[in-house]
Amino acid sequence: MAHAARTIRLGRLTLVAQGQPGDEDGLACRLSAHGYQVHQTPHFVVCLHSAKRSRIVIHRLSETTVDEDLPSLVLDELAPIGAIASDQEFAKALFAIVASTSPASLNCAECGRLHLDNPAIWHHYCLNTLKRLRLESDSNCSDGSASHVSQFAMIYERIAEHRVGRTMLDVGSNLGLLPILIAERDSDAMITGCDNRPEIMQQAAGLASRLDVDCVRFEVRDVLQPQFKTTGQFDTVTAIHLLEHFTDDEIEVTLKHMLDVTLRRLIVAGHMSARRRRSSAIGEPSMKGGCAVGVLGVSRSLVAAASGMTMFAVGLW
Repeated sequence: MAHAARTIRLGRLTLVAQGQPGDEDGLACRLSAHGYQVHQTPHFVVCLHSAKRSRIVIHRLSETTVDEDLPSLVLDELAPIGAIASDQEFAKALFAIVASTSPASLNCAECGRLHLDNPAIWHHYCLNTLKRLRLESDSNCSDGSASHVSQFAMIYERIAEHRVGRTMLDVGSNLGLLPILIAERDSDAMITGCDNRPEIMQQAAGLASRLDVDCVRFEVRDVLQPQFKTTGQFDTVTAIHLLEHFTDDEIEVTLKHMLDVTLRRLIVAGHMSARRRRSSAIGEPSMKGGCAVGVLGVSRSLVAAASGMTMFAVGLW
């Protein structure tokens, strides 16, 4: 069922979720008459006003359609036309779009005002993504698309195949989807997810609790800090699309710290071109020297110091 238009404002960025087909065209025409430049993309109508430095993004995504494909849509469609120009604006746009599709984000039972820190904002986003990941896993194949979720489904399946031992640590867990999926498959496992953002770990823990997944926990940890080794020791350690967010020097530190907590197997998956593409799109410096780590690359000397442990990468570098 179509919903009424919802509007989220964050600074000079305004997100409008339109409820009826065609509504975005009418709004865009009205904004154009007031000096806005209108850009059409496959999923968004973007209205920019250079004098006011105002950006209005209109979409028809809904509570049932928004999922982990959204970050790629935001990056690929909004960055090239100047609707976002930094990592901070990317995060704000992503958050505002998800919030605009969430009825829970617009209704506070106590004060009736909008609370953008409401964890429920991300609940349907995570559930939609988990549903797609489970479906692709159950069918033992991808949906044939090059979508973000489809690519992650293939990587997660490979990780499930190559994970060893009972204990597992996922570094940079974000919303905790991989730890939850592994825990759902293996109730005897002891799965830990970590990230350096407390609010994200709170969200992941809440999601696991609502899904009644008991054998997973989430901790706030920073892989770049020396204290990371106090996280514990794990049979398998995973880092999925993590390294592309770091500089060359930080990659070396990250690999060393992950090896410190790995007992048997470290699985690294990622695509360094994603960092180059994102840096170029939002106008930030790209990584010096291109790809910092090949399949094993600079980490070979570190692996040699970890007796009896195997390390390999899943995915494309």
